[in-house]
Amino acid sequence: MQKLALRLLPLALILLASAATAQRKELNVQIVDMNGAEVGPVSLTFTSPEGEVVEAATKKNGKLRIRLTASEEPWKVVLRMEGYPDQEHELLLNEGGPDRSFAATLYDEETMVKQNAIDNFNDGIRAIQGGDAESALELFEKAVELDPTLAAAHRTIAAILHGMGKPAEALEPLDTPEFVGMAFDIFLAAGDPRVEDAKQRAIDAGLGLEIAAGVFSQGVQAVRDSDDERAVELFTEAASLNPKLYQAYRNIGTIHFNNQNWEPALEALEKTLELDPRNTEAMRMRFFSYALQGQLEASIEAGKAWIAVNPTAGAQVQHQSDQLFKQEVYGNAKLYDQSLIAWDDSHPRAHFRLGVIYRRSADSALAKEHLTKYLATAPEDEDGRPRAHYELGMLAVNASDADGAREHLNKFLEMAPNDDNADVARAALEQL
Repeated sequence: MQKLALRLLPLALILLASAATAQRKELNVQIVDMNGAEVGPVSLTFTSPEGEVVEAATKKNGKLRIRLTASEEPWKVVLRMEGYPDQEHELLLNEGGPDRSFAATLYDEETMVKQNAIDNFNDGIRAIQGGDAESALELFEKAVELDPTLAAAHRTIAAILHGMGKPAEALEPLDTPEFVGMAFDIFLAAGDPRVEDAKQRAIDAGLGLEIAAGVFSQGVQAVRDSDDERAVELFTEAASLNPKLYQAYRNIGTIHFNNQNWEPALEALEKTLELDPRNTEAMRMRFFSYALQGQLEASIEAGKAWIAVNPTAGAQVQHQSDQLFKQEVYGNAKLYDQSLIAWDDSHPRAHFRLGVIYRRSADSALAKEHLTKYLATAPEDEDGRPRAHYELGMLAVNASDADGAREHLNKFLEMAPNDDNADVARAALEQL
């Protein structure tokens, strides 16, 4: 028995040693400066949640490999190096988890202050998202105390105070030229009548570019209020403040397009496309602006540019033409179909509609040409083929082409014996 115990004892020691080793995690440390360059030696003080303190230092390249006891709570890490302010971090080394790497950047005093301001600002954002406005306000105020130039923090403080019913306090820190643009944004969001005065002050302070988006949103609201004239004024103002704001020109073009003010619509749409050459909505309105004025050649060219960036453009024009044809608005339908065929001659329904329209206008040659092309390219279109044969048959009657008339009118009656025009077709055949 004694021999057996002696043999087991070394194994027990090995197991205990393994357990102790498993409780420690290897940590690979890398410290760099603000430019990402290696820096060192850096002194590090690690303090465990239980109060264990471990002192270490990196090499000149900022690297260190060390083993620390795993814990469910984070270790505190303090970095120290001459010429830099001390930095504190937290490091979690979970038992059972993988080994860790720890990277940190040493900042100079000024940069560290600005970074602390940003950290407070980000914590404030998280507090806002959690619905804790008061805690957020404290964090934003700490951020501007550390970095008075942090405009986003000033803006958010003002918005919180304004939301708390303290407009005077909200605007107090903004009553300076560099922050007057924020006052405009706050008044705009609150619907405060002082917004126009704040806008002018911002423009006078040279902050027009900063408030352009806010002026644009005023224009959007004017559109919602059905005040097109005011909307155009505001979008024009926004574009003057930010000449690259193509959305303002597009909206001006949209308003004029909807009101059928073609010349100013096209002017604004061309400006939109100058700034945003692939703006398909501007291209669409440009095509229809020319087409609705009867400017066929211009509409064809505008349509080609539109189709080049939006392959569905032809289908949109096809749909519009079909709706107008059914409503017997033949003039616009004709222009759309002429454009469709100019882009691509393989549009059977466009040929069908044009054939019917030309027959109604007594242009027999073009009517026959398009109806014949339709029949040749749409053998499966049961909806249109009876009508096409009827129209061609009547064209043949008018041209004293008895054979052609019999051919098409008989096909028409075979396909649609109960059509509204069936009696007319039968009477025509009887007269041949």
